[in-house]
Amino acid sequence: MISPQNVIWGPREGRDPGIRVLQDEVEAKFIPWIDLERELRDRLMPQLFVDPSGFTFVTRDYHGKSNWLVQLMDEDGEWYCDVWFGVNPDNGWAVDGMVHFGEADEEPHVWQSYQRYSDGTYRRLPSWASSLDEYKRREGKPTSQR
Repeated sequence: MISPQNVIWGPREGRDPGIRVLQDEVEAKFIPWIDLERELRDRLMPQLFVDPSGFTFVTRDYHGKSNWLVQLMDEDGEWYCDVWFGVNPDNGWAVDGMVHFGEADEEPHVWQSYQRYSDGTYRRLPSWASSLDEYKRREGKPTSQR
């Protein structure tokens, strides 16, 4: 039976880059970044954009914290948006176990949200737009040329 799972970014809890996958609030497994990046690219990226080619996920250091941030980069290697695993910046950074995409410095912070499932798929939760490029178009934000 496929069931919803919650996730939390490992470095937030002193772990290596990757996500703790929680089932019924107990860690079911840990997915290291090398595997998680592939899962995100293959299973989530096609849901994020009309044309996801050229986009990549990267980890970044933040104020001396190694691999603290995850960001989505466009085909030119430029920052496109932030990715948060397990915390919701629109709710005071509360832990909610979902995967959120958006921009930390602008309201609303979260543009799209997803929940991970036990089969490694992601399902979109109610969001501002059906794709990230649609959100940027709607908000009049620059999008990459395709």
